[in-house]
Amino acid sequence: MTIEVAKAMLVCIFAAMGVFSIAAGVSGWPWFYNSINARVLTGRMRRIHARIFYIIVGLVIIAMAAYLFLQPIDS
Repeated sequence: MTIEVAKAMLVCIFAAMGVFSIAAGVSGWPWFYNSINARVLTGRMRRIHARIFYIIVGLVIIAMAAYLFLQPIDS
């Protein structure tokens, strides 16, 4: 696997996880917020605050993917 392919895969994974986080925040999926990993966050704050947090996290992850995509690969 070349570095370009690895970078493209990483960008795709970051972008997909960012979109997933935003979708979970916007739609408020009960199965997402009732999972054991999300309860760590939702157990400490109200659901609306957790939804806003996940939307912000999704935007940050997408920004990281865009930054990685725009960076040239040094050979």
